[in-house]
Amino acid sequence: MSEPLRVLQVNSIFQGGGVDSQTLELCRALPEENVEVTLAVPENARLAAQARAIPGLKLVALSGGKLGAGLALARLIRRQRIDLVHAHHGRDYWVAALAARLGGIGDRCLLSRHLMTALSRSSARYLPKLAHLAAASQAVLRVLRAQCPGNEKRLHLLYGGIDGERFSPAAVAQPGAKLRTRLGWDANHVVFAVIGWAQVPEGKGQLLFLDAAARLRERLPNARFLIAGDGSLMPALRARAQHADLAGRVAFIPFQDDIAPVYGALDVLVHPALGSEALGLVLWEALACGKPVIASRLDGIPEAFVENQHGLLTPPRDVVALAEAMWRLGADTALRARLGQAGREHVRARFDRRHYAQRARALYRHILEAAA
Repeated sequence: MSEPLRVLQVNSIFQGGGVDSQTLELCRALPEENVEVTLAVPENARLAAQARAIPGLKLVALSGGKLGAGLALARLIRRQRIDLVHAHHGRDYWVAALAARLGGIGDRCLLSRHLMTALSRSSARYLPKLAHLAAASQAVLRVLRAQCPGNEKRLHLLYGGIDGERFSPAAVAQPGAKLRTRLGWDANHVVFAVIGWAQVPEGKGQLLFLDAAARLRERLPNARFLIAGDGSLMPALRARAQHADLAGRVAFIPFQDDIAPVYGALDVLVHPALGSEALGLVLWEALACGKPVIASRLDGIPEAFVENQHGLLTPPRDVVALAEAMWRLGADTALRARLGQAGREHVRARFDRRHYAQRARALYRHILEAAA
């Protein structure tokens, strides 16, 4: 076997959001692709304990301001003979680029972009000269290309991936059944759920979800509605549920370190995003568990699954269309099963973390060859 690639992953948040879970999955899967991983994260990061459990992973504390962190990482690059740096949050881009330069590996640096929002003017102008950028979806890639003309060779597509064993029908069935029982719901109920942070003003579209739920009270009386997550929007959501006379039909559960039981408890994942969405990892997780999805036709979301084969797409902010899609899946058990099974096969074939690691390693090699 050839000598492994030595890659430094940088994540200065690592608290449990989608970007952080992708960093963790990459660290778990890359060693199987002959990549030796060092991960730099804050010492008190929520996901640090999970990272420490990964065999062979070298974990280092990321501290100090941007300059201090960049200098410390540069020393680590030289000491460990790192081949490439991969940063995952926008706040880490300049730190990673600086560390790569000062660490003696030049532009062997990859900056993952998981947001639809534009880069700052200075970042768009200078970062492509210092590093390569990887978009989490075609939608994000289009934004980068518009912002960074003339740098096409430095802009790449890198789809992520999820743990297909953790997120599988067999893995989530039993804990999901326990959660349904705890919530007072049985097998005759059809459970729709939104999973994600609920921050003011609009969260992940949870208010729209409740408005659609209210429209189904009479039409689909066995429907139940679950909101899983935390955030500043929660008081408004609880008030809306009471106002819509959904008491007894809506349940709220806080952020879960292990989200898999929630997928086991639901029948349909609803992702009515309103603002911007690079892709939506919860869609892959639900599909991997054999659950069909309903999501907004927004930004990179349509790249996550095939409409009418794995789930349904609705226009953003269209509560009537959302309620209709929920009724369609809620009333048709066979359709839910067919879409869920096809969705699982779709994710397993393309978006398992193994595929993510293979795509990442191929991109690492491309960057190293381009710099040679």
